[in-house]
Amino acid sequence: HYLIRNQAMSYLNFKKGSQLFCILMLLVGVSCTNQKKIAPEELEGYWEIDFISQHGETFKSSSAAPLYDYYAVEQMSGFYKKVAPSFRGTFETSEDVTAFKIEMTKAGYFLHFKTPWDEWEKKIIQLDSQKLILEHEKRSFHYKRPRLINVLP
Repeated sequence: HYLIRNQAMSYLNFKKGSQLFCILMLLVGVSCTNQKKIAPEELEGYWEIDFISQHGETFKSSSAAPLYDYYAVEQMSGFYKKVAPSFRGTFETSEDVTAFKIEMTKAGYFLHFKTPWDEWEKKIIQLDSQKLILEHEKRSFHYKRPRLINVLP
């Protein structure tokens, strides 16, 4: 009687242990393959810098005029430039542009910028139609799509 009872308990413990093992492996597998998908074409267009965060602090622009960036994307490359809003509801810009390539690695998606003077990367933390978060040198740059109002007829 004792031997049968002991074997039954061992079987139940094995069954519970194997179920727990399967659940853990499933969770590990899902978390490893659940890298957030980024649609690079969502980067295209104008982005307003909402705020910058670093070491748990948030910094907003003290300027009355919001700061904007423009990204043009074709395939997995493009260019970026700083722009300023005008009273006509459009943007004014200079001819200065910075080229970039979009690279996907195991660590995520990166924008790799290159100028004749420098090279740097920004990691894409979030990108959708209304929100963009880029990370560079322990700073997070939070962008939102601008809402432009035309004040001239």
